[in-house]
Amino acid sequence: MPRGDRWANVFEDGERLIVSAGTKETAARMGRELARLRGVRHVIHERDDLSDRPARSRDLVHG
Repeated sequence: MPRGDRWANVFEDGERLIVSAGTKETAARMGRELARLRGVRHVIHERDDLSDRPARSRDLVHG
């Protein structure tokens, strides 16, 4: 999810930062790998889309 001028991977509560990166692509790559290792889903948000709507299946990574 966007955080200021960086892209962050956070836990589902949206508060606890896991890792951040300067680009969306780098953050997504790191987040996908972390999600795979932990066996959890990974949701990619757009800068203008932080709604609580359900994630689309193409946005999810399962371990």
